Parts: sequence; C-alpha cells; structure tokens
Amino acid sequence: MRIVRAEVLEYVRKLDGRSWNPVSRWTERRAPLLILETDEGVRGCGEAWSKQDEIGVVLAALARSLRTSVVGRSFPDGEAIGALRDTMPYEDWVGAAVLSAIDMALWDLLARSRQQPLWQALAGTADISEVARYRGEGFRNVKIKVGGMSLEDDVARISAARDATGSDGVLWVDAVNQLHVGNAIGFAQAWRLAGADAIQAPVAFEDHPAMARIGRAGIPVIAGEAAYAEQAFLGLLDAAHVALLQVNLGLCGGFTGASRIAALAASRGTPVTVQAHGTAVLLDASLHWGAARGVHSVEFHRFHDHLRAMFASTLGDIRAGAVELSSSTATHPIRPGEVPGESSAISLVAGIGSWRMLDRKIKTEP
Repeated sequence: MRIVRAEVLEYVRKLDGRSWNPVSRWTERRAPLLILETDEGVRGCGEAWSKQDEIGVVLAALARSLRTSVVGRSFPDGEAIGALRDTMPYEDWVGAAVLSAIDMALWDLLARSRQQPLWQALAGTADISEVARYRGEGFRNVKIKVGGMSLEDDVARISAARDATGSDGVLWVDAVNQLHVGNAIGFAQAWRLAGADAIQAPVAFEDHPAMARIGRAGIPVIAGEAAYAEQAFLGLLDAAHVALLQVNLGLCGGFTGASRIAALAASRGTPVTVQAHGTAVLLDASLHWGAARGVHSVEFHRFHDHLRAMFASTLGDIRAGAVELSSSTATHPIRPGEVPGESSAISLVAGIGSWRMLDRKIKTEP
C-alpha cells in the first residue's frame, strides 16, 4: 500500500451564531481534512482536531509532514502505521493533531485496500455484529452544556433534561472547564441532585486534585478530550482518578494513539469514552474505532455533525441503542467544492504528489 498522493483540505461552514457554549459562539466552523491515495487508486480520509483560530498552523504542518514522512512510502499493515508514531514525534497539540489525521487516513486506506469495513480492520479477526453501542434506545442518552448561565438556570435545564431522558436514560453535563476550585464541588453536587449522572471537564484539565475531590464527593468525572500526550492521560487516570477517560481521535494520535491510551485505561479498570467534536469524518472514524475496541460510549454530536449527509450510507440508523454501521468499503465522497445541503465548502490547501481533480491532472513539486 504505497502512498502516492495526498490532499490537505479545509472545511469551512458559515453558521448563524445562535448556538453557543460558555466559551464559544459559533459563527463559523472550520476543520482540517486529509485525503490519501495509493498507487492502486484507493482513497482514505482523516481529520485533525484544531483550535479554530490556529487552523492555518495545522494545515501547514500537515502538508509538511505528508511531504517528508508519508507520500512515497508504503504502509502494508497496522504495524507499519503504528511505527509512524516513532518517526513523527511531537511536543505540542499541533503535532499530535497532524499525526492523528495521518493515522486515521492510513487505517481507512488499509481497510479499503483489504475490502473490509473499518471496524473490522481495527478489530482484527473479532466477529462484531453490532457496533458503537449506546445505552438505552436511540438518542435517549444526552449530554448538555452547563456553566454559561446562573446555577439556578442550569439546575432548571438539567431537571428538564432529566425528565426528557427518563429514569433509565443517562444524562451527562459538560462544564467546559468553567468551574472555580472554590465552588466546583457545590455546583457539581447541585447538578447531581438535579439529575446529572456525571460531569465532563468541570475544572481545568491539569487541576487533577480538584477533579479527584469532585469524584470523592460522589460525582463521576469525565475528562481527557483535549489531551494528546501520554503523560496527560496518566495524570487523569492516576491523579485525577476520572470515572471515564475521554479521547479525541483527531488529537490523541488517531486509531494507534487511542488504542495505546485505551490499554493504559484498561490496566487501571477505567472505561473509555470517545469525543467526536468536528465533522462526520471524525464521527465515522470514532464510531468504527469504538465498535472495534468495545468502548463505553461514543459521542454522536447533534450540532458538530458537519458533512453528515455525505456519510448517510455508512453511519446508518440508530436502533435499539446502537448505531448500525455499514460494511460498505465505498470511497468517501470528500472532494473540494461546495457541500450540498450546507452553507459550507471544502477547499484544497495543499497537494503532495499528483492527483486527478475535475478531469485535470495537476502536479506539485515534491
């Protein structure tokens, strides 16, 4: 499986600004996307996590890494993909995000070259008939944002959400790191009494003692979405004692990195949940990896589900508490241009190697 072409793409979608959380008001959503192509014409895609105001840095770093470490090389199996981590060490979130997108796209390619669904390639020989299991039925389990309104308003919202999900549904709240150490336990206890089953990102991710205190007070803590270094995950496991360790495949090293982190969590008896905050490229990858690894849960975002229409045939329906993933190995329809049904577009940022687009052969410098 020799990589001969790569396209670095930027997804941009204009939004109306009505949706917000305690740290963001969404007037635009951008995402770095990646397409790799083999010498046999098989194409695979990946997505990198990025801070919205620094996406240009990620796109440039992705193009550089593709030129130096990917295009022109062969990746015959999962071991070869995993070894890429050793040749692309990183010290910051940008490098982690770049490796994540490349790892994701290479595994997608490997599955397609073997004519396997992605979850099967990731699981090896495991026989998995139902995948990406959610608890309950359909979207009965819910996560809502808190911390951007008064305590009284948030308590009322949580109570209403609890009523809507029912006593057998699961309700998480995400504080987006907004609680102060002095009042974190009081707020978390109030939210718990209102019906929240767990709290995500209550305080700064590096404040392990505060997270541990919240957990000891009887409120399960979920954290890890912004982590990319192994040491950060170890801190959340061993010092913060999180109830659920959260990973983002677009930041933690792709499938390879997430599998290593999941092994660390399993050795401590801590379940893993997957955050998919981006486009349907990341969501699709997260669901397949979650199915292959049997994780606790996968976030199925109902706002950041951009490009979902393009993945309608692979994401499937939600029935009896599970997302039914297709076994199709058809090529993802990610291409530069306007996105049908969305006020968004995908633009080509960089091309490495040569590729065919709009019936024109375009070559770039090596």
